[in-house]
Amino acid sequence: MLDVIHAGEGYIKTGAHAGSTLGRMISDAQLSELVALVARWALSAKYRIVTAESCTGGWIAKVFTDAAGSSRWFECGYVTYSNAAKVRDLGVDSRTLDEHGAVSEPTVREMAAGALRVSGADVAIAVSGIAGPDGGSAEKPVGTVWFCVARRRGSADAGASSRVAGYGEAAVDAGGGGPGGPVAPGGTGGPSSVGGSGLDLIAEGEVFAGDRDAVRRASVKRALELVLRLV
Repeated sequence: MLDVIHAGEGYIKTGAHAGSTLGRMISDAQLSELVALVARWALSAKYRIVTAESCTGGWIAKVFTDAAGSSRWFECGYVTYSNAAKVRDLGVDSRTLDEHGAVSEPTVREMAAGALRVSGADVAIAVSGIAGPDGGSAEKPVGTVWFCVARRRGSADAGASSRVAGYGEAAVDAGGGGPGGPVAPGGTGGPSSVGGSGLDLIAEGEVFAGDRDAVRRASVKRALELVLRLV
């Protein structure tokens, strides 16, 4: 079960798993299954995907390019680990970082939008978090990770793509909570439209238990699951 705590900018979910158990529960095979579903969806909708990663350090791009034929749907990846890189490479507003911090909903939203803008891709995945063991605070403990997946409104066959068969079976929950759990800020499982931005997006915060590797691995899995919520 999950405890859902309100964190000002949205909902953060904290799981009941302890130690590094969470990371060991998520296998490379599970990640590969999710990538296969993302690939099937992207190809059917004629989407190109871009990643904007901080705490995962390119791991999402890595599992994408582990899949043969990923050049047909994966555009590129940005590892913007420092705040300066987020501003320089993705156009994140320095005022957003000053006000909300790198690990926040506003920052991952701007990371996703910036990745779409600079790459020309159709779908973006943005992740920023505190993998530990240091760097946490009372407000943002170690394991806090924010995600945003964004899609250009009207790109390719956005309105015509069908749900990917098998998603329910492959997307075994990584953080305690299924693909339909709370999201920030609206609390609904599906994408929300952003007025004036031309984007449909999902933003969500999580607090994962475990060591650094466990948090990062769980973050990769959750990011892939969130992409499939756009289906």
